[in-house]
Amino acid sequence: MISKKSGKQAILAGTALLLGLMTGCSDGGKTAGSPASSTPSSPAKDPVSIEVWVNSRHDLEVRESLVKKFNETNPDRIQINYKVFTDNYEEQLKLALNAGKLPDIAYNISTDLTNAGFPLDLNPLITPDIRNRFDVSALTAPPSSKNGELDRVFENVTAMKLIYNKDLFKASGLDPAKPPVTWQEMRDYAKQITAKGGGQKYGLGLPVKQTVFWRYYAIYPSAVSGDIMGREGWNAVTGKYDFSPFAKYVNWWIETNKEGSVFPGVGTYDNDMIRAQFSEGNIGMLSAATWDIGVFNDQFPAKIDWGVADFPTWEGKVLGGHPYETANGFSINKNSKHLEEAKKVWQFLVSDEMFVELAKKGLGSFTNIAAQNKSIQPVNRKGVDGFVINNQSVDYPMAPRLDYSVINPPLKVGTLDVNKSGVVNDVMNQLFMGGKTLPEIEKQLQALSDAFNKLAEANVNGGKIDLAKYMLPGFKPLKQ
Repeated sequence: MISKKSGKQAILAGTALLLGLMTGCSDGGKTAGSPASSTPSSPAKDPVSIEVWVNSRHDLEVRESLVKKFNETNPDRIQINYKVFTDNYEEQLKLALNAGKLPDIAYNISTDLTNAGFPLDLNPLITPDIRNRFDVSALTAPPSSKNGELDRVFENVTAMKLIYNKDLFKASGLDPAKPPVTWQEMRDYAKQITAKGGGQKYGLGLPVKQTVFWRYYAIYPSAVSGDIMGREGWNAVTGKYDFSPFAKYVNWWIETNKEGSVFPGVGTYDNDMIRAQFSEGNIGMLSAATWDIGVFNDQFPAKIDWGVADFPTWEGKVLGGHPYETANGFSINKNSKHLEEAKKVWQFLVSDEMFVELAKKGLGSFTNIAAQNKSIQPVNRKGVDGFVINNQSVDYPMAPRLDYSVINPPLKVGTLDVNKSGVVNDVMNQLFMGGKTLPEIEKQLQALSDAFNKLAEANVNGGKIDLAKYMLPGFKPLKQ
């Protein structure tokens, strides 16, 4: 016989067991005995993948590390799929365009993608905070843009400077702390270095096998003498092309080469070959750009002590700012299926953290103000400080983007067809290699000015460009 007490205990035990079973069934299959939520939990948001395409490999380690951190920590469960194309990048973008499979974000997009309507106008995304974090040149839409649309924050800075071999200066009896400040001084220094070099070492190098380098040995060096009011011979103040200021620079190189002060074989060596000679200690002075920091630290590690200086001027008086250009940046695909997430990824890609980490590694010079801070530049990356832009640096106005097919057959300057922007360098090279004298140099460069102004007029008449967009009547080459 069961007592009342024992029966009551049995009922309570049975009830507890039933409640336990009910609890186990109601928690979605969780382990029995785990606490049940009093409110139903919201379903987890599915991850969103954002494709980012780039053609830059030198900074891959830093960028991939930060992308990994973003993927692991961002609260929106966004996953960046970061793809690097080292070859045929533009071709890959064209194929993706034709197939309708463009990425959500692309770096350094081509004109083809711009014309196809790929980029989102970023102006609405440029907050006061972003404006405070970047140099104004980074956020200025180029004149060629449609209705002032901004398709990227121009992040990279390419500054142009003179580099010189301090060891070779000292060995030649020159003060390694005093680079030349006038063109006459540079000519004298080059002659002295060559005279002391025993047929092995020379004052200068000129890599015009690639004619584009006249930009770095004549056009951009002319800036600090106040001889340009825009890029590539364009005068943004007058609204005309004028190549005449470059005559004295081409003539200087012809005369200096005739003196034997330029590394022999001019016209047969390219920029890599002459930079390798500089690194070995066989050349006293070269023109250089920001990317050469990596060249002389990594590609051709310099075996010498070298320095960075401003280009010389004619009278020793600086009349123009140190020249630099901005380029590259990330553009958002305005037709992205995940546009809001793409915008968040873009904000990450233009963050201070991104640029500071790149700057710490010496991977370039940037329009980002935080990355311009000299205190974060790596001490083991020689030359970095010399290429950082400052308040005397100037981003010179862009030249019009001309359609050369509007005049057919093309105009000629001497034997050369004026059918591409690079003809400017080709004319200078032809004059140099021909050893022309100043009157002929001036005549040819005037003919080049006339041809480009006719082309510009034909472009205007054909509705191709609006020259007013490329004019800055109040432009001053030297900041006050």
